[in-house]
Amino acid sequence: MVNQKIALVVDDEKEIVESVSDLLKKDLHYLVLSATEPEGAVDMAQNYLFDLLIIDLHMPRLDGFQVMELVRKKQPSVKVMVITGLLDAYKDRLKHVRVDKIIEKPFDPDGFIKDVLRVAGAVDWPDRAKASTNIPCAKILIVDDEQEQCECLRDFFQYDQPSEYTVEFTTKAEDGVRLVNEFEPDFLIFDIKMPYLKGDEMYQVIKKGNGHKPRVSIVVSAVTAPAIVEKMTLEGCVYIRKPFRIEPLLQLIRDKCLEFGLAKPV
Repeated sequence: MVNQKIALVVDDEKEIVESVSDLLKKDLHYLVLSATEPEGAVDMAQNYLFDLLIIDLHMPRLDGFQVMELVRKKQPSVKVMVITGLLDAYKDRLKHVRVDKIIEKPFDPDGFIKDVLRVAGAVDWPDRAKASTNIPCAKILIVDDEQEQCECLRDFFQYDQPSEYTVEFTTKAEDGVRLVNEFEPDFLIFDIKMPYLKGDEMYQVIKKGNGHKPRVSIVVSAVTAPAIVEKMTLEGCVYIRKPFRIEPLLQLIRDKCLEFGLAKPV
């Protein structure tokens, strides 16, 4: 992927999240993360690096200002667009925060697209469907105790076209051991820090067992202890630290599919 853009869309109105996400994906070819709960948005910022935060201000428990502050602690350079139906109520508070664009609800889709391009820029979108001579085909198993993380990764893989990925996930490492043998994935993607059975312990059970062995095992984790990173790397795993950008992972899967012959002609 060349010059890909990633946006996080946050609004407690599901319809707004879906409409904004559709515009970003279909018209601008952005990769999109989304959350209808502010706490979910903060979790996303701890897992993924992104270019643009599009956020409502009036939300329960944490308002948009609190979310912006927490996100910028992790990602200080992120661009921010505010979409609100209560601009008059928040005018004074908005004077004291860095916001790149304020849009009032309801908004014009064409104007919104132009604003996104001005704030975060365009995607250098390759016509990969025409350029590709092979379509990657693989089975991917995701093991992470955060369901939203699993769903986001699954959606990213399904959006990364052209491809024929079959993706399964579980939030329990003990189920991961079972699914490796039942689903027989080509790629295993897992976190380290999980309750009961940890990711590195799960990997050892899989590695030492007599069942299926994934071709590539990828750790995606916020655990940065040198001993753990070194151990898993020496075991043959690819280690990706959270928060991370999704494009290198998508490209890694594509490259490995070609390397292992997991592709079919166009």
